[in-house]
Amino acid sequence: MRLRVKYSKGGRAVFLGHLEMLRLWQRAMRRAGLPLAYSHGFNPHPRLAFGPALAVGIESLAEYLDMELTVVLDPAEVKEKLQAELPAGLEILLVFAIPDQAPALTAIIDAAAYRVAWEEPPDPKILQQKAEALLSRPEVQVSRPGRDGARVKDIRPGVFQLAVKPEATLAMLLECSSRGVVRPEEVVSAMALEGPYRVTRTGLFIRRGDGLLAPEDLVNPTVTGPEAKMQRFMRR
Repeated sequence: MRLRVKYSKGGRAVFLGHLEMLRLWQRAMRRAGLPLAYSHGFNPHPRLAFGPALAVGIESLAEYLDMELTVVLDPAEVKEKLQAELPAGLEILLVFAIPDQAPALTAIIDAAAYRVAWEEPPDPKILQQKAEALLSRPEVQVSRPGRDGARVKDIRPGVFQLAVKPEATLAMLLECSSRGVVRPEEVVSAMALEGPYRVTRTGLFIRRGDGLLAPEDLVNPTVTGPEAKMQRFMRR
């Protein structure tokens, strides 16, 4: 059976990179006694797959991973056993079954929501003006380092939404897909915002028209019209 796990990542766990997270989850699953399915071939490894990568140092309220088991187990039992083996900073929010032929997380997720908060909050009016100015631009070019030197990329098509919250934080909905990724720090830089700030990934989504689906919604679909889009984004 295939199970999908939704979890949060905070505390000291935010400093763990992808390979460290992979090893950590594998050890936790073995200690929990879960009957993991393994790949075939010369070097078998557990059938475990993560969602879109999260940069080191960023807290997240909604990360996902898929695992495959050799026997059918109650997802609630898996959640309890697995949580007991995880370190502080990793909290399992949901465990649910998915069809064996369900597409991989990285194949369906195409948007990530972020919250940016400053140690010294900027003036909300100025923040709103900068957000509106960026959204009105036809192009937002940023420089990205590469093996052959820096290259310029237009990130404007991947900035889906920007919203200023009453507490002078900035909520972003950005492209996060196999076609391309927009980084929250690139948006902050393009808005010419200064001062120390903290980024939190608040959700990963599948865009469906004007609506947003979380990966768990594919099992129990919810309303996907404009109302759902606004509710999901604005409550972050």
